[in-house]
Amino acid sequence: MKTIIFIQARENSTRLPGKVLKKLCGKSIIQIIFERMKKIHKIHKIILITGPQSINNNLTSESKKIGLDYFCGSENNLLDRFYHASKFFEADNIIRITADNPFSDINLINHAIDIFENGNYQILSNNRIRTYPIGLNFEIFTSESLKLAWNDEKKNFRNTNFSDLIMSPTKYMLYSGKFINYDLVNNENLSKIRLTIDTLDDFNNATKYFNKIYPNNPFFNLKDIIKYIDMESKGDKIK
Repeated sequence: MKTIIFIQARENSTRLPGKVLKKLCGKSIIQIIFERMKKIHKIHKIILITGPQSINNNLTSESKKIGLDYFCGSENNLLDRFYHASKFFEADNIIRITADNPFSDINLINHAIDIFENGNYQILSNNRIRTYPIGLNFEIFTSESLKLAWNDEKKNFRNTNFSDLIMSPTKYMLYSGKFINYDLVNNENLSKIRLTIDTLDDFNNATKYFNKIYPNNPFFNLKDIIKYIDMESKGDKIK
């Protein structure tokens, strides 16, 4: 069984262009995510999934520099991009991570893999029911489910240029009601905590936490982050 991590990224982010190439503790965000994903167990490959190389050249260059393989597909239609990447790499199961989430929790993803492999599920997610912080989102799904979603959605747009449409890679699997879903939920609802990088404020917040936690604990998890958030709320500010 071949499980592949697809890190979704592109340079032309709407609100913070080039965000995945910005640096935290001297490393690009895409490098930090790559290093974290290498700690995930039972993984065959880790691949950057991006848009056309002509408009993502800086990102693919950074990918080469850090030793991360990449695949270039549709700029906007992520479903199409993921489907063709899954065919190219002959994936059985896919873990989707977005490259604006450098706080991804290794332990949580490893736990989810065990659940997925031991159950009869087509897609597992921790974001359909939101209890985890924004920025810890991920999904695990079968390539066969991705193919079914791609075929169904393409039929719905048979008279258009499908590859140019703005399409989510997992929305159909999560919400169509045609797939067996597993919702991974946290014991405590932490969905109001923001740990993604979508704006300059997000990046400044991430910089603060990385500067404090990363040097001594580069593979910190959600519990470590919550610890420092609690310290802040009690007035013990992180400097």
